[in-house]
Amino acid sequence: MEDEAINIENPFLPENSEIDYLTVKDGTRLRIGYFPANGPAKASILLINGHREFLEKYSEFISDFQIRGINVYSMDHRGQGLSDRVLSDKKKSHNPDFDIIIEDIHELVSRIIKPDTLTHPLYMVAHSLGAHFAMRYLHDHPDVISKAVLFSPFTNLGSSSPFITFIAELYFMIMNMLGFSKMFAPGQARGRKMINHEAAYNALTHDKDRYEWAQRALNKYPELFIGGVTFGWVRGAIKSIHIIRQSGYVNKIKTPILCLLADDERVVRNSTTISLLNRMKNATYEIMTGARHEIYREVNEIRDKMWKKIDVFFDF
Repeated sequence: MEDEAINIENPFLPENSEIDYLTVKDGTRLRIGYFPANGPAKASILLINGHREFLEKYSEFISDFQIRGINVYSMDHRGQGLSDRVLSDKKKSHNPDFDIIIEDIHELVSRIIKPDTLTHPLYMVAHSLGAHFAMRYLHDHPDVISKAVLFSPFTNLGSSSPFITFIAELYFMIMNMLGFSKMFAPGQARGRKMINHEAAYNALTHDKDRYEWAQRALNKYPELFIGGVTFGWVRGAIKSIHIIRQSGYVNKIKTPILCLLADDERVVRNSTTISLLNRMKNATYEIMTGARHEIYREVNEIRDKMWKKIDVFFDF
């Protein structure tokens, strides 16, 4: 790591962990995690998490890779977790320019992972909004990642009706033009007390204990929490969605991809993702029967099937 290490006892991270901070070119400090393999490493993985997530949430998933002899690198995206927040009001999720996130990922890759120095493959695993970032990274940096597994990618926003989607996008564009970029978008949670945990649990996983793990981490480290999105964040998401859906964009992604989709999906739209995957030459997808959005935090029966597919794809 390039910045001075921050040594903190954290029971919500794997025992074999190195946590540090990386200052990127615009001065933002990103919280970086390195989780070395148990024994000689067969490969390294860049793990890209989703919106409002943090390293602790992936502890079990990371440990599963370590047991398989895989190094894991990950980070809290700017604006969430323990990385620098964009606004002084730290409860607002505000990233109006997703291009910067792609640059952050590449700084982690080029300055910390240094693929040219590795003697084994560098793979990528990404979830939800992280899988959206992954698509953009694989497009912009085609020769860095050997293979990628994408979980439940975020590839669309709003209603399936083109007209309603158009009206929603127009509304958010106007609100940003009027100077409301840094304000919470309608219906967004301004604090933890506004989170409907029953609805969140029912949308994300069937495993109550795994869902509660992240809540216990937030109870111990409340600074990890971030609330709902701003008008600016939504505008940034819309712009980035337009990028990945433009004609010919995903067609240029040559990296072999396995995409795992949830059968009981209530957060993202699988149909849009499948249409994008069908344009890629080396992408396949599997729909995980009975799974909800966070497949990696599902019940053991679903996770066992997930791991069989990952192990075969990465040749673990």
